[in-house]
Amino acid sequence: MASAGLELDDLDRRILAELQEDGRRPFREIARQAGVSERTIRARVKRMQDAGVLRIIAFADPFQLGHHVLAFALLRVDARAHDKIVETLSTWPEASYVSSLMGRWDVYVQLVCPDNERLWDLVNHRIRGLHGVLETETTIEMRVHKFTYTYPLLFRAADGAEEP
Repeated sequence: MASAGLELDDLDRRILAELQEDGRRPFREIARQAGVSERTIRARVKRMQDAGVLRIIAFADPFQLGHHVLAFALLRVDARAHDKIVETLSTWPEASYVSSLMGRWDVYVQLVCPDNERLWDLVNHRIRGLHGVLETETTIEMRVHKFTYTYPLLFRAADGAEEP
C-alpha cells in the first residue's frame, strides 16, 4: 500500500484509521494512544498529505442542505469527446463525483439536485446537449443506506502478508 513511492508502516495506518474516524481528532490524542510524540504524528500526517495519501476534508450532508434528489447518470460517449465531457462535468456544482468506466458505459456522474425539475433539466438538456454524448441512463437513488469515505486499511502480518 503505497502512493507516490510512499511506504506506509503500521503507525501511518493507525494514524489514517484514527483520522478516518474523526478528521478533527487532536494529534495529541492520537500520539497518546499510539505511544509516540505529538511531533511524530504531525510529521507523519504532513508527509502523507504531501504524498497525496491523505486529505482531511469536511463532509456536508446534501440532504440536510436542501438537496433532496440524489441520482447517477451513466453515459456512453464518443471516444474523441471523452476527456472534454469529463472535464465539463467535473466543473458542474451538481456533479459530486465523476469517473471513467470500462464496459458498456464510459462515464459515471453522481448528481445532487434540490428537486426533480432540476435533475430533469440537467440530464435532458445539459448532459444530453454535450457534444459527444451518445446515450445516457439515469437512476434516482431513493434511500442511502451507507455513505462513507472511510476505506479499509491493510496491515502487514508478522509473515509480511497484508490483512484488512
